[in-house]
Amino acid sequence: MDTDITEKLRRLAFTPMRTQPPNATRPILERAAKEVEVVDGDKTVHYLWGEGERRILLVHGWAGNAGHLTVLADALAGAGCSVVVADLPGHGESEGAESSVIHFAKAVEAANERFGPFHAVVAHSMGAAATTYAMSRGVTLERAVFVNPISSYTSLWRRSGEVMQVSPKAIGLVRSRAEKWLGISFDAIEPALAARDFTSRLLVVHDEHDPESPITDSEALVAAWGQAELMRVRDLGHTKVLRDDAVVRRAVEFLTAGGSAGEGAAGR
Repeated sequence: MDTDITEKLRRLAFTPMRTQPPNATRPILERAAKEVEVVDGDKTVHYLWGEGERRILLVHGWAGNAGHLTVLADALAGAGCSVVVADLPGHGESEGAESSVIHFAKAVEAANERFGPFHAVVAHSMGAAATTYAMSRGVTLERAVFVNPISSYTSLWRRSGEVMQVSPKAIGLVRSRAEKWLGISFDAIEPALAARDFTSRLLVVHDEHDPESPITDSEALVAAWGQAELMRVRDLGHTKVLRDDAVVRRAVEFLTAGGSAGEGAAGR
């Protein structure tokens, strides 16, 4: 494949579509305090709720924004937590043209340094993969909730090839170009591989028919993680699940269990 075409496909794969916060959640987003930090040279917008001792970071997915997580943020703040949600690089009101799981992870690390240490993280889709990578690099958490997570880069690249309608050989070249650009090997940072070293507790919520991420990948992640459980849901899709009453209630219960913040063993 021509080098120029490979580079164009790489840029296409790593240029997120900017979306607006859902109208139903805008009033919650408008109640948040806003702070802007520079992450890797670009401005990143953070939204803050609550003043509790237990600090929780919420991480949206690809083509998402902080507005997708405001129902969870509001519920956690109501349960006595301090909550931080970022518009990740290239998303929402934050700067950046291109983005990636590595850009996401750097934003997670920066938020942890600025607003943490965090007791826990709630991460959706690609945000879960980024959180796993950040944890492998030293971000320490007691608990994590992953919602419809991207749990396998192998599966992700296969689906990317299908979406872009290119051959497996062509998507392999795009992947190789992306690895050189990011300075990583996707095989080396597979979430299930990193999870073997984690001691924090994990709750995975996954829709059995999610078109964006197969539940089989999450089953493998849960098996590798150790202290992990899988909550299966149906007919909630990829993002609607973030606003489902039962899911929000279960996540809040899981994240606020075990006494005050700082109690219990924390670990990657």
